Amino acid sequence: MVNFYLLEEVGGLTLVDAGTTGDWDVFATAMAGLRRPATDLQAVLVTHAHSDHTGFAERARTTTGAGVWIHQLDATAAGGGAPAKNETGIARYLARPEAYRTLVHLIRHRGMKIAPILQLSAFADGDTIDVPGRPRIVHAPGHTPGMSAVFVESRRVLLTGDALVTRNPLTGRRGPQIMPSGLNRDSQQALRSLDVVAHVPADLVLPGHGEPWEGRVAEAVRMARQRGLS
Repeated sequence: MVNFYLLEEVGGLTLVDAGTTGDWDVFATAMAGLRRPATDLQAVLVTHAHSDHTGFAERARTTTGAGVWIHQLDATAAGGGAPAKNETGIARYLARPEAYRTLVHLIRHRGMKIAPILQLSAFADGDTIDVPGRPRIVHAPGHTPGMSAVFVESRRVLLTGDALVTRNPLTGRRGPQIMPSGLNRDSQQALRSLDVVAHVPADLVLPGHGEPWEGRVAEAVRMARQRGLS
């Protein structure tokens, strides 16, 4: 239902997003499959403060010693502060099977509430983080105030979190798009933020929801604008 990613460079690992709290077992299984000790994880970069992305970040921090980073505008919510309300509620989506699928997944994987991250470092737009992959932060607010994509220039890969996704978790619509209004703080701002995303020189988009998008980011943005709100 939600994606998180491992970046490797010179033996070290960076985790981008941390799924739900219950996704720790998925992460641990992946690390075992790669034959990597937990201590190889050096950093966790969280694209935004929603419970299906902050997930097991605190457990990763305490288990591996990795630092956790998030945009300064989302740091309070990630630390357990009360999140602001979204633009609309999700009630109007409840006739959609995909909305039930997402809610059931979140309930089963303990993803309805943020597990507070007790020690955080804050990044800002344009920062290059000195962790494996040397990712650069691209602030793209709208889904949340601190929503940030992560650009790995050496691999021409953009990890978009929920600034640009390829599957709508409430309607099931596929293809490049912004998140539904029921999950956004400000959908119009999310659409405007696509202008920033479009100029990133990446050939692969790895979204927070849905399948990877191969090709020019600008084309994915064009399609997302065309699809508009949901």
